[in-house]
Formats: sequence, C-alpha cells, structure tokens
Amino acid sequence: MKAVHTLLPEAEHRQCCRHIYENWRKGGKDLRLQRFFWFIARSYTPGMFNYNMDELKNYDPGAHASLIKTKPETWSRAFFKIGSYCNDNLNNLCESFNKTIREPRKKPLLDMLEEIRRQCMTRNYNRSKMAKDRKTRFTPKTHKELDRVEKKSKECSLRWAIGPETEVEDRDQSYVVNLENETCACRSWQMNGILCIHAAKVILGVGRKLSEFVAPFYTTSKWRETYSFGIRPVNGMIEWPQTNRLGVIPPPNRNGKPGRPKNHDRKKGTNETVSTTKLSRANRVMTCSNCKEEGHYKNTCRKAFVESPPKKPRGRPRKYQVRVLVSISLFFSSR
Repeated sequence: MKAVHTLLPEAEHRQCCRHIYENWRKGGKDLRLQRFFWFIARSYTPGMFNYNMDELKNYDPGAHASLIKTKPETWSRAFFKIGSYCNDNLNNLCESFNKTIREPRKKPLLDMLEEIRRQCMTRNYNRSKMAKDRKTRFTPKTHKELDRVEKKSKECSLRWAIGPETEVEDRDQSYVVNLENETCACRSWQMNGILCIHAAKVILGVGRKLSEFVAPFYTTSKWRETYSFGIRPVNGMIEWPQTNRLGVIPPPNRNGKPGRPKNHDRKKGTNETVSTTKLSRANRVMTCSNCKEEGHYKNTCRKAFVESPPKKPRGRPRKYQVRVLVSISLFFSSR
C-alpha cells in the first residue's frame, strides 16, 4: 500500500466495496442496511452520497458512525477521479485471477510460474481471436449497454433551454446535460465514457446517434490493439540456456507447520472477511482447572486443588441400569 503511494503519488487508490460491507455488517443480515450501503457505494455525485448517508443515519446512527470510519472516499463513486473511464469499486478481477491459479499454486515455484504463464498466454490469444472476429464498431458489452440506456431514457423528460445546456428530469430529480462539453451533472457519462440515460435522452431528442458520443476506448479497433501483443511461447526447461548463477534458493525457515496451507488460500487482508466458523476468544470467561473458579488460569492460581466432579458416562444407560435406578427410587419413595 505504501509503495504505491510513494512510487505513484498521482495514482488513485480504491478499496473493494464487498469486503468493506462484509466487515461493516459483522455477520448481520439487515437487508435495509445492505440497500443503504450499495446506494452509498454507487452514488456518482457528492449530493446523492450525502443524501444516502443521511438516510442511513436516520435509520441507524451507530451504523452510520462506523461506516464513516471506513473512508468512503476510497470506495464510493462520488469521490472517484474523472478521466480513467472506470467506475469499478470491486476487486472481482483479482478474485477471478486467484481462482484460476488455484491449482498451479500447489506446484513448486518454477512449475507454478510456467503454468500461470501458459494460462495468461492462452487467454490473451483467445481474446485476440474474439477481437479479430468481431465485425461491429463497439465491443459486445458496449452495444448491450447502449441498448439499455436507450430503453431507460424513455422514462426521462426534457426541458429545453437556450444554449448548449438542457435540463433532463429523472424520477423527480433534474440533471443538466451539455452536449458540447459532453458532460452530465450525474457524472456517470464522464466517469464511464458511455452515455447515461440523461445524455441519451438529449441526443435522441436532437436526432443524433448515441454511437457518436461513446469514448473511443470501447471500440473494437482499440480492443484489437489491446491484444495485438501477448506473451511469447517458451521452450521446455531442457532447452533453457545454462548460466553460472545459483539456482532457485529454497524459502527460509518459518514458524508454524511446514508446507503450504491445506486449502492453498492466500492470506486475507485487513479489509477482507475472515472465517466465521471458529469461535472467537472475545468475551470468553476463563476458568481455573485447579480451583474451578473463574477469572484466572491454573498457572497463576495459589489456591488448594479442588477435584472435578465425575463425568457422566457417554451414551444411553443399559436396561438393567434403568431397572436398578427405578427400584431404588420406588424403595425410597415408599419409606
């Protein structure tokens, strides 16, 4: 984390909303809190962000106070920089990559790296082939998004004004669209590079095509250019050139059990969820095994030893044991 800030001070650092939410809810299943959180995370403007935060505060002040501590400016779209044409606030890309290398991570170092290299090389080839076979102007997801925007724009209403700006009303909320500057007050157009429903309403209203206002990064030509170069094939280890350098040095000794973890999972970060199947030691009452009193352990106990009560036998009692117990109870009850 610190290396990124030091070497790339101008780079934008975002956090994954899903991990923030899992840590924030702490195992709760309140669906209203879940809705409030994702409304806040997907707010494109500071005004909408503040409105959703106020709604959360009115519903649960404690949840609002704890959410403020997670630094929303790092995971809410209202604070993202404009120009990257990316509104992603999840790390699904990293999670998908970790899943694909799950099996290679079980192998030794060189074999693991070679397997990952082959996977990446094949993936780049498949993407390059898809881009070359594509005949449309934009990528498939872009065309699908344009169709969705055009359909949703019919729910908005226009209010024309003199000049380049136009007011668009959407669900009792108005936004100003400027076609000359290619901006919308909702900030979705500037952040994504794909039209929002407000801009689409104005463009269709003036009789122009939506494809004229899409960022060039979504075109098929840019897609082909992205995958024009890939990872080169490599000969087997026998054909590798010999050097006088030392081979791969084994890893240093470490505390704990030797080898990789059994499930081959990577270590979780501070903003990622941990397993909830194990009981926590928090709020656990300690009991001394020497004096059988609470509040301390055997190591610090100075009291006399108290014998533990006999343990109950496991399983169900046998039939003759039940008969003896019944006869004894009847005998004492008759007296």
